[in-house]
Amino acid sequence: MKDKIISLVTKNKILLIVAIIFLVFGIIVGRKSNSKGHLSDHNPSGHEIHDEEGEHDEHEENDEHGHDDHGHETEIGSLDDLEEIICEHDVSVIDCDSCRFEVGVVKLSPAIADSLIETGVVEDIERKKVLTFTGQVQLDRTKSVDVVPIGGGQVKRVIKLLGEKVKKGDVLAVIHSADLGQAKARFLEIQAKLELAQATFKREKKLYEKKISSESDYLIAMNEMKAAEASHTAADKRLRLFGLETKQIESIKAGKENGDFADLVLRAPQAGIIIKQNISAGKIVETTEVLYTVADLSNLWVWCDVYEDELAILHEQFVKDKILQAVVRVHAFEEDAFTGVVDLVANVMDEHTRTVKMRVQVKNPGNKLRPGMFSEVQVMISGEGRIAAVPRNAIMSDGGKKFVFQHWKEDLWVRKDVTVGSIYGDYAEIQSGVALGATIVTGGAFMLKSDVLREKMGAGCAD
Repeated sequence: MKDKIISLVTKNKILLIVAIIFLVFGIIVGRKSNSKGHLSDHNPSGHEIHDEEGEHDEHEENDEHGHDDHGHETEIGSLDDLEEIICEHDVSVIDCDSCRFEVGVVKLSPAIADSLIETGVVEDIERKKVLTFTGQVQLDRTKSVDVVPIGGGQVKRVIKLLGEKVKKGDVLAVIHSADLGQAKARFLEIQAKLELAQATFKREKKLYEKKISSESDYLIAMNEMKAAEASHTAADKRLRLFGLETKQIESIKAGKENGDFADLVLRAPQAGIIIKQNISAGKIVETTEVLYTVADLSNLWVWCDVYEDELAILHEQFVKDKILQAVVRVHAFEEDAFTGVVDLVANVMDEHTRTVKMRVQVKNPGNKLRPGMFSEVQVMISGEGRIAAVPRNAIMSDGGKKFVFQHWKEDLWVRKDVTVGSIYGDYAEIQSGVALGATIVTGGAFMLKSDVLREKMGAGCAD
């Protein structure tokens, strides 16, 4: 009997615990329902409210796929259609400073536009046929000079080093040269003999005119003076070969020369950059050694090999046009196009490679091109037809898409996706996206690009 009573009490306790658990669960569920109801009542837009965890997952998915790219990826029938779009701030999207960039529109005041960007139009240019060659960049041999000392000796000071820019006449180094010292000593010796010969001739001339001296003495004095003058001229030229100027030679005559008597100053023969240096303090140098090479790198040569199947086309155009336009590109600066001209097609074919050498003169702004670089060379051949084209600087890219900024109206500019065709030097063919004559940004477009891509840096309508 006692065991039955205990069993009954245990069952009652279990039922009581279960009832309490259900009661607590019901209260919690009721509170959550009320909370959601209140949130719904305070949602003026009527949008569905998601829980925090759900929103977090959705944002993570969007971030994983690189944002939505919003409005400027939206297909718009025409520019005027943009005015019909209302943003979440209940105004036209193009009038909203927070949302305008989502449809690729940028607003620029005329003052800012005039000072920060350059504009142009989509042009109608001649279609060109392009021949492509592989070339190698080399020095322009007419603008590269080796510096060799006129006299041998020991290097006293090195002033200019490899890679430095120099102007014509700049001091590169100073050499203690016995050759120069001997040339100066010889000059002073001959100078003294000349002065003596001149004085003797002057005296003999006066005596001869007074009939005191004989004619033979007068003629001997005159011949000795002329010989001394000839020797003096030779000694003077010898000093000038060492780089001395008239002012310095006059200082030697007067015994007022600055510096060491045997100092040989090595000067830059032209303006340019030191591309080779073979000199150091204390080194003994000879007159056959190249101590520096100074080159003007503003213009370079590119040598290409032309095969026979391309030679006929190239030769015909070269004879007709004399100068063919070319574009040079290198791997290190893929976005840069260096303009040049074909100025030489060799008259002799290499027996081993069965190719003809072609030389391109190319401008090198910023000294980006380096002698020794391999390059791709495109030579423009006159073709048939016309194409729409824009300067290459006008074309921006993002996520594999190419676009330009076109003027819409007043102070508004809009991003326009374009299809780019062939590249012709500084110009790119536009196959679709903008019409001929449209006004576009040709310089400073990166500023507008940074504005329309703000969403990728975290900006957006919901900010």
